Amino acid sequence: MSGLAVILAGIAAEVGAPLIKRILEPKIGSAGGALAETVIKTIAEKAGAEPVDLPALDRPRLETAIKQAEAEAPELIAVYAAGLEGQFALLQAETREGLWQSAWRWGWMYLLAAFWIWRIIVLPVINRAAAQPIEPVDLAVLMTLTSWFIGLYMGGHTIKELGRSVAEAAKARKGGLW
Repeated sequence: MSGLAVILAGIAAEVGAPLIKRILEPKIGSAGGALAETVIKTIAEKAGAEPVDLPALDRPRLETAIKQAEAEAPELIAVYAAGLEGQFALLQAETREGLWQSAWRWGWMYLLAAFWIWRIIVLPVINRAAAQPIEPVDLAVLMTLTSWFIGLYMGGHTIKELGRSVAEAAKARKGGLW
């Protein structure tokens, strides 16, 4: 997306859309990546195209879409800032609660890491040397536990994005799974 952001930032500067330009400039870095992605999607929506198709659009249509997105930029920035404030408030609340209240998260992270290391690395080595192999935990069970943790700790959007990525990867394969 960085190449696309540079193209759109240049056009935004030419058509007088300073907010769009500042959001898409490379100096914003990864901290504003989500906001820049939202702005690019908004521009694509206004142009009636997919984000990957924006460089191929005719210049007047792209300029109009950027101007329309510029009108919505203050609202997008406000929503993004509200999200950051919510994340900061959650972080402060967890800090106030102390170690014990947030220990379940760390505990589950390390427990899941131990389960995966045991299942993928340690157990095959032990089973190779053992006279009586140990029955491994099914990978589907580990994936289910991991998904539950991701859903609780990181929110449902993380799982939704993971599912979308897997589906897109499968569709991109020759003779995809679906």
